[in-house]
Amino acid sequence: MQARLSRRSLLQIVGSGIFAFSCRHRCDAIFAAPPVNSVKRCVVLWMDGGPSQMETFDPKPGTATGGPTEAIATSVPGISIAKHLPKIATKMRHLSIIRNLASPEGDHDRGSHFLHTGYPQVPAFPRPALGSVVSHESPPSDQPLFVSLGTRGLGPAYMGPDHAPFSIEDPSVAVAQLKELTKQRSLLQRLDSFNQTFDQDHYDSNLARRKSSISRIERLLSTPFVKALNVDSSPTQDLERYGDSTFGRRCLLAKRLLKAGVRFVEVTHSGWDTHEDNFNNVASLCNDIDGPWSTLIDDLQANGLWEDTVVVWMGEFGRTPQINANNGRDHFPQVTPVVLGGGSIRGGQVIGQTNKLGIEIEGSSISVPDLFATLLATLGIDPNHQFQNEFGAIAPASDNGKIIQGLI
Repeated sequence: MQARLSRRSLLQIVGSGIFAFSCRHRCDAIFAAPPVNSVKRCVVLWMDGGPSQMETFDPKPGTATGGPTEAIATSVPGISIAKHLPKIATKMRHLSIIRNLASPEGDHDRGSHFLHTGYPQVPAFPRPALGSVVSHESPPSDQPLFVSLGTRGLGPAYMGPDHAPFSIEDPSVAVAQLKELTKQRSLLQRLDSFNQTFDQDHYDSNLARRKSSISRIERLLSTPFVKALNVDSSPTQDLERYGDSTFGRRCLLAKRLLKAGVRFVEVTHSGWDTHEDNFNNVASLCNDIDGPWSTLIDDLQANGLWEDTVVVWMGEFGRTPQINANNGRDHFPQVTPVVLGGGSIRGGQVIGQTNKLGIEIEGSSISVPDLFATLLATLGIDPNHQFQNEFGAIAPASDNGKIIQGLI
């Protein structure tokens, strides 16, 4: 029999990271129009470690740098991608490939920060993740608006813990905790009553925040979010279509969360740091993501969410065209692959190109701030929107990025 939550245990859960969103801290927006209330949804499929563009969306078969990777045709004449993504190839008319995104950040941590925030990492001035910005610019909600599946996710910086990601490593653990809290609603009510009596004579800001957290949790338990988390309750055909894999379950959960009202979901798939045995490893990694990603597109379209949801595939950087001594590819931010679809993104096209060997971008390049300015605009947020942090510093939504022409 499962043990009941003690008062101390409940307070520990209240203060834990899983409920960090319930704390309130909001920055001020200045010199800009009021926040847009029609913020769209977004799913980021994060390929942790840095995916190889040459084994995914910019193959170079038959060249000195291409290795054994073959290219296949897609549903758009003239666009080919690596053979490891056959199901995504059939969806290409809905997607846009960016082949000319350049980044200066070849370190994992710095590259991840840059591709999550649109800003270089500066410890003295942390920047919020895109999901935190979307959460901040959305109408208030009793449930989290930014969820990270598979990792803790990047923080909200000056936007405060109310816009931190609701991080879920194992959905079953989160479901168990929420179920136990549902059973203990009477304890929540008793705690609230106790705090009210105690506060009359002992007001303290920490107690006030705790009371607010308990109230938020009480309201959370009645939202669609709780039911959506129970991915195992999905119809059998859904579980089969997404596949019996961690990434498949995460993509299915992402769809359920979007339908429940979550605005931004990041789904992490790890293992892309292929310094060794790149070709076999990437083939396996692509096999992991090909079916679930394709099924997610199908379901978003079938549920009427595709036109209101932006789906982004990316990692912290690309991989070197040169093949190293371990038959692997190393870090190569000079070409960072990105694929987008949904919302107002135009599908069936390739933006930019690399040269024959994939060593450099031909023609103009796109910067990471440009990508983020485009994503913000697509999500209904002015890229020039300016915030003010707790120290009074101006914090623009994007780092002087320009909207990518022809993408939206």
